[in-house]
Amino acid sequence: MSSSKHRKVMLKELKAAEVSVNLTPGELVNLVTMARAVKTLSFTDDDLPPEGRDHMKPLRITVICNEKKVPEVLVDNGSALNVCPLSTATTLGFEPESFIPSDQGILAYDGTRRDVIGTLVTEVQIGGEEFDIEFQVLDIKASFLLLIGRPWLHKVGAVPSTLYQKLKFISKNKVITVKGDPDLEVGQISQKLFVDN
Repeated sequence: MSSSKHRKVMLKELKAAEVSVNLTPGELVNLVTMARAVKTLSFTDDDLPPEGRDHMKPLRITVICNEKKVPEVLVDNGSALNVCPLSTATTLGFEPESFIPSDQGILAYDGTRRDVIGTLVTEVQIGGEEFDIEFQVLDIKASFLLLIGRPWLHKVGAVPSTLYQKLKFISKNKVITVKGDPDLEVGQISQKLFVDN
């Protein structure tokens, strides 16, 4: 703040942005940096979960789909598909007759070939933003209710981090941060399925 040039730039950026009075100095610097650096996403140690780096959790988030809250949505940038297990689709109220037919087969993690029952395109709310996401519907037992993979991540430019347990993307020139579900361990799926939003 001792530099008048830097002070003028900072004041100009702050006037253009909505700034909370509760911002920490680090968040303030991040806000100004993000306002000037278009399409830049990053994580800092402030983004780490309470246990720090000492966890092995996959990144799972909660979304809204078909007006229902869906927890245990696995975000996996190693997956070439967005996947919806058949049981999830039917619980959400989608009938197999409404799936777009598919003769696609996929190679599962265990090396077995699985046939895709069909394709389901549905609106999903992630971090308060709405997206039409295409899911491959599979009749599988899974440790997730939905899997969001590279097709959606790349389409919106989202950056997931299992280390930081967060998903970040830019929408309407704002950085959207979606926190991971905090209490799930590897391979665990809760008994709660869907709650009306």
